[in-house]
Amino acid sequence: MASAHRCGTAYSVQTRARVESPGVPEFYLIPKRLARKAPILAAATQRVEAAVFRSIFWLMSKLSIEHALRLSAFAFGLVGSVSDKAAKARENLAIAFPDKSPEWREQTTRQIFRHLGYSAAELLKLEQIWEQREQRIEFVLEPEALKHMQSKRPTVFMTAHVGAWQVAALVTRQFGFTINTIYAPESNPIMQELMLGLRRSFGEQLIPADAGPRPLLKALNAGESIIMAIDTRPDTGKLIPFFGVDALTNTSAVGLALRTDAAIVVSRAERLPGGRYRITVYDPLVSPIPDAPVKDQAVAVTEIVHRHFEDWIREYPEQWVCLKRRWPKAHKL
Repeated sequence: MASAHRCGTAYSVQTRARVESPGVPEFYLIPKRLARKAPILAAATQRVEAAVFRSIFWLMSKLSIEHALRLSAFAFGLVGSVSDKAAKARENLAIAFPDKSPEWREQTTRQIFRHLGYSAAELLKLEQIWEQREQRIEFVLEPEALKHMQSKRPTVFMTAHVGAWQVAALVTRQFGFTINTIYAPESNPIMQELMLGLRRSFGEQLIPADAGPRPLLKALNAGESIIMAIDTRPDTGKLIPFFGVDALTNTSAVGLALRTDAAIVVSRAERLPGGRYRITVYDPLVSPIPDAPVKDQAVAVTEIVHRHFEDWIREYPEQWVCLKRRWPKAHKL
């Protein structure tokens, strides 16, 4: 990275590769298993959740970026570690870091929810972060990445839910890319309305996760680009090693890029002191087996992407916001 180009001046990846099954709503304040048993409680909880999040969103909109980050980290850290999602985070950490102690996993899980709070605040404050980019954001582009970003060639941008992943794509705005973002609808209708409003305010074209490959193919063929996080477990995919253990992984976006001659670029956003960020864009990935069938190339390139993600997570395990089961149940510890 010594030769990387730096320019100081995120890519709102509020996407999930996995779509919840119909009729199984996702809740933040009560366990899903309890919601299944008590539909009346579930409906009431959705209304409470919507009111709570609407109030939090309103309050954070009135605060500075620094105060919003602190408030959100405190709130999520206070309630998150006792939710049923905390168990999923501990299970993922146990597989990724088998040599670490249960005490380390518990402490790291508490920190993960604080960083989830940072991410929530960053989503709400993306426009303000962009407006203050000269003071808040440093872009670091590897040499070929800089040439590529200046070319505006159709691209599949990839990141993981590590660090300031909500911020990672402001680089696409800086270089004038037309971005299509894949998202999974919220099960709570009011939350869905709130989240869509946030995403639309950032000027992205939204594609539902269950829409299939056709809209993505259309976008790439039209000279546009796609942005997504692929470190979560999809409903279908290929088993690819992740921290040495096979994990179901989405390879379809890489396959689409290979079929349309779009570039495949990994980018990362790191949090710096004082509400500042460093966004790194890596050189476009090249298939290590260019003469192989596309499906085999897609797996090989995704393995390279996984190695990037593993490096980030090893560096900052407390910033890996993975709150769903990542590996098959057979590997649950």
